[in-house]
Amino acid sequence: MAEQKSTKFIYEQPDINLFDLLESRRVEAQEQYETLHKRIGSLRDELYEEVASSHKEIMKEIKEMKAESTAHHNKMDERLSELERWKWVVVGGACIIGFFIAHMDIGSFFS
Repeated sequence: MAEQKSTKFIYEQPDINLFDLLESRRVEAQEQYETLHKRIGSLRDELYEEVASSHKEIMKEIKEMKAESTAHHNKMDERLSELERWKWVVVGGACIIGFFIAHMDIGSFFS
């Protein structure tokens, strides 16, 4: 008859309990999972804090720029009003001078 080979399992060791090994590996994986989520949570919290502080700084800068823009607008408005006032004074003076010249007797002026 044919000779049957005996099959030996390489991993069969009486000292290692597979269920204990599986349980310890599961516990290690669970701990690593929890550690990973704690790290992700702390990084998320840090990122939110950085974004919030950046937002506050940006809003502060925008408010400062708005105040500077308002001050500049008011200054330019005053300058423009002053220039327009001078323009109308000059136009009015030119009209008055033109009126007097038009009504002046030119013949008596040269004689």
